[in-house]
Amino acid sequence: MPVEARFRIPMAHSSGHLAAILHLPARTPCGAVICCHGMLSSKESRKFAAVADALSAAGLAAVRFDFSGCGESSPPAGSALIGSRLQDLNAVIDHIAGEPWLQGGIGLMGSSLGGYLSLLAAGERPEIRATVCWATPFHLRRIQAAFGHSEELRQKFPPGFEAGKPLDLSELGNPKRVLVIHGQKDETVPWTDAESIYLRLGEPRRLMLFEPAEHRFLDEPCRELAIRATVDWLIQEGFKGKGP
Repeated sequence: MPVEARFRIPMAHSSGHLAAILHLPARTPCGAVICCHGMLSSKESRKFAAVADALSAAGLAAVRFDFSGCGESSPPAGSALIGSRLQDLNAVIDHIAGEPWLQGGIGLMGSSLGGYLSLLAAGERPEIRATVCWATPFHLRRIQAAFGHSEELRQKFPPGFEAGKPLDLSELGNPKRVLVIHGQKDETVPWTDAESIYLRLGEPRRLMLFEPAEHRFLDEPCRELAIRATVDWLIQEGFKGKGP
C-alpha cells in the first residue's frame, strides 16, 4: 500500500529544519519528485497534495516540503530569499538522493516562485531528470518591490531580508526536459512569462497554456488536466530509462 510519512530535513547552514511529507508508492525502489510551493504557500496546499497523490499512484515517490520561514519549517538562514530557498531545495535534493528506496533519479515540480527555484536548480544540477513549472515568473521585480512595503513580508521574514539574485531567468542554464504550464487568466504572473522561460530551455521542452486558468489553477478541470500532464511528462521524460 502507498505510505505517507512526515519527517524533517536538516537545513544546510543553520541548526534549523525543513518539515516534509513523503508519499511512497506501493512498490519501491522508485524515482522521486520534489514539489516546491510558492512564495507564501506551504506543503499543505491542496494542489500539491493532489499532485503528490497522482505521482504516488503512478509509481513515483513525491516529497512535499515547507521552505524555511513557511509552514512548519524553521526561519530562513541568510538575508536573501532566493539564496536561502535554493539552499533549502538543494538540502532536500541531497537528502532524498541518499534514501535507500530511491532508484531512477529525481525530478522537480514547482509552482510560481517554486517553479522559478526548480528551474534554477535544474539548470545547476544536471542529475535532475525532468522538471515541471506552473505559473512561474520570468522575473522577480514584483517580489523585490514587495520587500520594501509589504507588512506581511516584514512579519514573515527577518529585518533587512531582500529578494536576492538572480532577479530574472535571462541567464538560465538551458535545463532540458522541462514542461512549462501557465494559465492565460493568471492575475499574478503574466502568461507571456511562460513564453520567455520556454525560449531559454533545452530540448526536449513543452509549453502548455490553459485559457481559463488563473494563478492557482482553482478551476478543477484545468487543474486535473495540468496534473495529468505533469505526471505524464515526468514519467516519459524523466523516468523511462533516460540518463541525466
